[in-house]
Amino acid sequence: MFGGWGWGGEAAYKGGAPPSLIASVHSIMSCCRCGLRGEAERGSILFSLLNRGAPAPAQTKPRSCSCASSSRLVSVRAPQPVFTAACRVLATTFRLVKSAPCFGGLPAEDQRRLVRRSWAPLLVLGLARDSVDLDTVETRQTGLLHGILTHSREPPGVPVGDVEGLKQFVVQCRGLRISVREDAFLKGALIFSPAVTQPACREYVRALQMEAERALYEHVRTARRARRLRAVLAGLRSTDPHTVAGIFFRPVTGTSYVDEHVLAMFNEW
Repeated sequence: MFGGWGWGGEAAYKGGAPPSLIASVHSIMSCCRCGLRGEAERGSILFSLLNRGAPAPAQTKPRSCSCASSSRLVSVRAPQPVFTAACRVLATTFRLVKSAPCFGGLPAEDQRRLVRRSWAPLLVLGLARDSVDLDTVETRQTGLLHGILTHSREPPGVPVGDVEGLKQFVVQCRGLRISVREDAFLKGALIFSPAVTQPACREYVRALQMEAERALYEHVRTARRARRLRAVLAGLRSTDPHTVAGIFFRPVTGTSYVDEHVLAMFNEW
């Protein structure tokens, strides 16, 4: 069945106030209260009486707020080149996917559902084969009042931990030197997601997904390699589309409906 993919050869690759804002304010206030409480206790009259004559406490460096790193937002330094590179990766992937007879035989609506579900991990997998610079810069948090006045529910960036995690994952994938055939089988395992298709096609799509995974693990020569590729597949399936969209698309498109932009690209190619 899998011979119908046509993905195995090298030739295929030639071508009101938002709740989130309120939660952020509460988090910052509670964190700052921790530091202020200690200062207030040391400045009280009772504290002075009990510690009269005691040596002054040594000056220590101010302790950094535990929520500081988790609330930091970053964005790519050069959004337009990164956006262009991401579109190029997706265009190559979509051409490959649409050339597969088993995908082209699905109803058009199911094709769009599968693309909407899998575009983010497919993009990350494509980035593992291309050299895309994700140099980032910290962005300034917008205030609560700004969010209310502009009705903006989107933060001006992506949490730094999410970006660093994605970058590390891409580096690990590159270190595996995924071959063309392995890449094609991984794409097949990602694109075919039976949960989002119509009931009439669900079993067929599930069979295609299982066939792609079986072909991948039969292709590799060692059990160690199979385990590493299985871990890559699991990591790709856990990709957060919101994070990927925030890095590669929203700095340029400025829209929350990245799925529609991706589907327009799919229809074009």
